[in-house]
Amino acid sequence: MSSTPNSMQSSNLPGFDPLMGQLEVLEPGIAMFHGFANVAFAYGRGEMIVVDTSSQLMGAMAVRAIREVSEEPFAFLVYTHGHGDHAFGTEAFITDALKRGHARPKIWAQADVAARFKRYALTRGWQRHINRLQFGGAFAADGLFGPNSFSYPDLVYRDEQFLDLVGEPVELHHAMGETDDATWVWMPTRRLAMVGDLIVSSMPNTGNPNKVQRYTLEWAQTLEAIAKLGPRYILPGHGPAYRGEQLCGEVLGETARAIRFIHDEVVRRLNAGEWPVDIIEADISIPADLAAKPYLRPIYGCSAFVVRDVIRRYAGWWSGEPSQMFPATRKERGDDIVAICGRDAIVAKARALKDAGQLRRALAVAEIALNANPSDHEAIGLNAEILEAMAAGERSFIARNFFAGAARQLRDRAAR
Repeated sequence: MSSTPNSMQSSNLPGFDPLMGQLEVLEPGIAMFHGFANVAFAYGRGEMIVVDTSSQLMGAMAVRAIREVSEEPFAFLVYTHGHGDHAFGTEAFITDALKRGHARPKIWAQADVAARFKRYALTRGWQRHINRLQFGGAFAADGLFGPNSFSYPDLVYRDEQFLDLVGEPVELHHAMGETDDATWVWMPTRRLAMVGDLIVSSMPNTGNPNKVQRYTLEWAQTLEAIAKLGPRYILPGHGPAYRGEQLCGEVLGETARAIRFIHDEVVRRLNAGEWPVDIIEADISIPADLAAKPYLRPIYGCSAFVVRDVIRRYAGWWSGEPSQMFPATRKERGDDIVAICGRDAIVAKARALKDAGQLRRALAVAEIALNANPSDHEAIGLNAEILEAMAAGERSFIARNFFAGAARQLRDRAAR
């Protein structure tokens, strides 16, 4: 089950690593289990530190894989953040420890993880809904993101924490990136950085459409801080491990440069008085040399999402269009446009745009007919066709699944 792939390899879908279910041993004492999210661990001195516990569905698989290379007790379980694919597999680790007669492992996390768990419990139905859309298919099971209980951390820290693993120093550092409760783990003796979703082998997932605020600038600053330490290994939250000081420095530095570029360009435009809608329509992209990097492909996050994250952080919710301050309903807008243009002309235009490959425009037009009459079966089918075509050509895993999920909902509506 042990594997040592080329460290430049990137999966087509972060979280759907081609090594999923396998154990990757980088060197004796440093390893990573590839699950829906990765589980990183360091061992070899009599006790083990485990960074992230995977999901409720894959926690036991991770434990079995780890036990193929080490029988050492789990001294510490560290959450890099409170997302369900990283922190909901804990029970399997505790069960394994107790069955072996080991002490219950201490669970460490940044202080705000508990608040995240409480928010998830409060909005459980919404979390299930958006995660079904975002992840789709088999990975939409409630067990992945909606366990009946959370394994809250036993011990928390605010800014940094220093641990001792059988005489070896371990550092926990708070970061704001994909979440506000992130931790990256640094083992200076091994020059090992276990960074969770600060690195996902894709354009960073900042600006996720239905998730809370993310932190583009602080994300870049954290990657730059880690790079200064000169790690020999980076174990990320998704995708392959990175080996060698040069490659690790490049991945950290260039990822930081990419999201800083977008952040700074959005801020420049805001300071020049541009409205959010104008900035979004400017279609800001990272420079070509960065876009060519395999670890910055837009296969999970993408530049358009980062732009929106920065806008949301600094500019509030209004787009800048006067009609959107107190907008007419979608039904009202649809009725008015249909009254002007005629329903058949709108449907014909949408279909012509679809056939010409102008899918964004086609969807915008087709939605007018659907909003005017949500029971219009032809409009329902046309919108579904356009969404399916958009999903087929979309590189971002998140956007692709949202398009596909919206199409499925429309097909289900038509079948009723």
